[in-house]
Amino acid sequence: MDKGPGGVTMAEANRDMGSGVRRALVAKRTLAAGAVGVLALVALVAFCGGCASHFGRLNIQPQTMTPADTTGGHHPELATRHSAPLHALFGPDTVMGFKPGTGDSARRYLGRLRNGFTADTLNIILVGDNRPGYRMSRLNSEVAVIRKGLSLNPVRIVKALVTIPYAIVKGLYPDLGLITDIPMLVRGMPTHGREHQVLGAILAKVDSLKTQNKTVAAVINTGDLVYDGQIPAHWERFLRIHQPLYSRIPYFAVAGNHEKTWTVNGLANWRVATGLPIAGDRMYYCFDSADGWVRFVALDSNPITMPGVHWSKEVQETYSKEEVDWLTARLKEHRGPSFVFIHSPPFSAGYHRMEWEMDSVMVRRRDQIVKAMHEGGISILAGGHEHDYERALMTFPDGSVLIAIVQGGAGAPLHPLPPPAEAARLFSMYKSAGGTIKPENVYTAVINNFSFLQLWFGGGELQTYAVYKDASVKLVDQLSIDLKRYGKPKIDQYKVVVAPTAKAAPSSMEAKASHGIAMKADTTAASQRIETQRPPGKKGRVVPARKARTTSKTAATKTATPKTPAPTMPTMNH
Repeated sequence: MDKGPGGVTMAEANRDMGSGVRRALVAKRTLAAGAVGVLALVALVAFCGGCASHFGRLNIQPQTMTPADTTGGHHPELATRHSAPLHALFGPDTVMGFKPGTGDSARRYLGRLRNGFTADTLNIILVGDNRPGYRMSRLNSEVAVIRKGLSLNPVRIVKALVTIPYAIVKGLYPDLGLITDIPMLVRGMPTHGREHQVLGAILAKVDSLKTQNKTVAAVINTGDLVYDGQIPAHWERFLRIHQPLYSRIPYFAVAGNHEKTWTVNGLANWRVATGLPIAGDRMYYCFDSADGWVRFVALDSNPITMPGVHWSKEVQETYSKEEVDWLTARLKEHRGPSFVFIHSPPFSAGYHRMEWEMDSVMVRRRDQIVKAMHEGGISILAGGHEHDYERALMTFPDGSVLIAIVQGGAGAPLHPLPPPAEAARLFSMYKSAGGTIKPENVYTAVINNFSFLQLWFGGGELQTYAVYKDASVKLVDQLSIDLKRYGKPKIDQYKVVVAPTAKAAPSSMEAKASHGIAMKADTTAASQRIETQRPPGKKGRVVPARKARTTSKTAATKTATPKTPAPTMPTMNH
């Protein structure tokens, strides 16, 4: 028998090669099995943590976020039920309750701020999306690939097997995130984020203003205060952490999607935690500055931007029309600037930018909101939902201005944005009620942040601060508007290009969408589904889905809302 180099026969060489291949395959299978085992363990812990997270009702709190004097100013200490000195959000002239004889159920008007006179400069702190998350969120893209590998497609299976060891390394480096998350998963209590740092920076700003004899009239939060509003422990954590702030300054928030106020427990917990007077499940209100010059309007975006997920098409149309008609009436009756805050931003360059584009009802509602705010004069429209900071100026032919802000990133894990030039281009594609956005009037940054807003009779100024890991801050966006005694606004912008204050990772919806995984809670997909479905109880031809209003491949992928089960909707009443 012929022997090759080294005196080894060809058969022996083939046998050795086969043994090597077999050993490699066994090693690969062992590695894959180990990787699957680790991920399965984490998944099991996550499942057990979900079981450990009890939905339920939050106990009555001795001090709520928005303490209100319901005694007509006679005994405010009885209304707040707390021994510490408190500052009620609304003054003694406020009528509370929304019940016949005790409140105004039609206007849903809460009253005037106790502090904050525009003649002496009205100071507002603006934040949003402080809710914590899990470190494993950085693996959303890898999890999407692995999930697709659970099929009979050999290419997907190979990609999943290759991704598993990479996901484990990425999950463990540099902070052992997969292991660190386990206690949080077991308790069902995520704590990862920069919530403490942003809160500390805000308190430092408040202290700094106090040394200048300046008073902050209110803190306004654009939503997503907790990870899951159905879990009392999440609210207890929020109230405990933020008590140093809301015990000093009135704290007003709108409900985000994570508050889950479309569920019975979520709505009940919202009522208890905030202390806001609520009738039924209507989640919109208005109030004024102490001198009545600025009107603040809180809107509920959940029933508008979640058609087919938590609400039916009919409810979406009815509720959103009622809400926007109410907004229009409240702005028409008011003479002065308006400040509207809502969780889902009608204008954005982030992943959720298409939420208001894919459904004709939402497009009409957005145009109605912008039209009403434009007719009222200079105005501010602040949203959250995106975990970043975005600011744009929408200008109109008559010279008036609407300031559109995305105030996210008050602690929640950050999400990526397109590069600044691309983000500005995406904003410039928006056109609503005669208003347009120029690229040079856009600023975006992937940062943990909060904003300080000042309003006075002659104009206003917005200062936005990036917050870093050590709670230090940096002024990154400053916008000044001089009304020239109510004439054409003169605008000055100071924008600083900064690197992200923390690593950004795509949301689970964004990751799934990029890998072609359909999501039940994707608002765009839901909108298209309900447009092709027959109305309940009716028979007839199914109408083809309307073509999406997209202008670029980049824009077409920016769609979704967080995935949650679709519970039975509470009865809607006043």
